[in-house]
Amino acid sequence: MKPDISQLAKDRRFGDIEKAVYEDRSRIGELVDLLSEKNGDVRSGALNLLSRVGFDYPNDTRKYLGRLIALLDDEDMFIKIDAANAIGNLGFSFQDSAAAAAPKLKALLEHGQSLVRQEAAYALGNIGFSFTDLVRDIVPRLVRMLDQGDDDEREAASHALGKIGINAPELIRGILPKLVEVLEFSKEATCGGVLFALGAIGLHYPDAVAGLVPRLMQYLESGHPNAVKNAVAALGNIGSSNPELVKQAIPKIKKLLDNTDIDVKMNAKVALGRMGEPGVADL
Repeated sequence: MKPDISQLAKDRRFGDIEKAVYEDRSRIGELVDLLSEKNGDVRSGALNLLSRVGFDYPNDTRKYLGRLIALLDDEDMFIKIDAANAIGNLGFSFQDSAAAAAPKLKALLEHGQSLVRQEAAYALGNIGFSFTDLVRDIVPRLVRMLDQGDDDEREAASHALGKIGINAPELIRGILPKLVEVLEFSKEATCGGVLFALGAIGLHYPDAVAGLVPRLMQYLESGHPNAVKNAVAALGNIGSSNPELVKQAIPKIKKLLDNTDIDVKMNAKVALGRMGEPGVADL
């Protein structure tokens, strides 16, 4: 007998719901039905699961995107946040849904709560990675967030700028001095977005960031995985365009292949491959 997803939700057994949905993706609709529950914890739990399922199986979740987009207007701040997260993980796969979500997400950049602005920025960055024209108008707003926000907000804004800049580097090349300035006072726990954005610029304009390579290398020994993985990614981007600039970083990055953090390990493998290191693809 199939487990009753509605009852599992009432019992807050979201791990069991996740297992049931991954085993039978035809049950995603039952997960979506939980969004109509009055209990905020149940709705948030359902949104968090939809975020993961949607990222892994976007085509199975696509038809429910309209429900998620509508929740960006919900009165509950945390539902807005969870909906934005889910849309960011799924909406970038489909241009029609991204176009429908983008105006609402842009409006949330002006929300009174920083947590909402952060999640909206992340989602818009993901959309911008795939569909730049939908978000190019928010680049100035994201740049202002680098000055006006708290550490976490700057992290979100800079990461979004990096995602947009990967495929549209001309939109962020001019903010290189601002990113360097932000990096100077960013804590290691919240500097990953800036490092990512610097790497996006370095992918296309390696000589512009050549002087920052020693600074990026310092983060390879950080105690914060978020800083490490983004520094590795940045160096990999720079190295893919000009391997000579990052050759001194290669031994340090190789050591990270044994790191216990899966994201750090994966980024190290990808970066070394982009730098042209032989045999990395077989690791």
